[in-house]
Amino acid sequence: MTLEEVFFVSQTVAAVAVVASIVYLAREVRQSERVQRATMQQGRADRVSTAALAIAHPELAGIWMRGTSAEPNFTREELTQWMLICRSAFLSGEDSFLQHKAGLLDEAAFDSYVAGARYYMSTPGVRAAWILSSAQFGPDFRAFVDDLIAKSQFAASIDTFAAWQEKFKLEIHRQHP
Repeated sequence: MTLEEVFFVSQTVAAVAVVASIVYLAREVRQSERVQRATMQQGRADRVSTAALAIAHPELAGIWMRGTSAEPNFTREELTQWMLICRSAFLSGEDSFLQHKAGLLDEAAFDSYVAGARYYMSTPGVRAAWILSSAQFGPDFRAFVDDLIAKSQFAASIDTFAAWQEKFKLEIHRQHP
């Protein structure tokens, strides 16, 4: 083999190695992006479930039920608790909104957030809390929530207990006709 042939073979091997390295790097970047998205989604799920469990405590559950009802009858202390519960929910929502805007939260997760927000934003207590709190958030998120409220059907009250009882009875009847 001549020196020239050795040179061409080595150049070909080097070119193949570069292409293989680029393919490997692209696969690693895609895998890293998937792991990052999964971690972001897990963090979002942890944040929301931790908040839900905190509100499940008897004192805050009563505040939540009255806050989403048509007539909350709050004391000043209870109103402070209600506003802090709502602020926590709004902050969580803003985080989901900003992650989605940055391309870090996929459409399915964002649609899940929007469905929940639309449900709660239909109640007068959450709407009133938003009106009082909205100046604390960025203009893009404010516009998003204001639009969500405008497009959400107003519900004077959400009686989850009555709805659950109805669904429970239907399920029992379905299993034991």
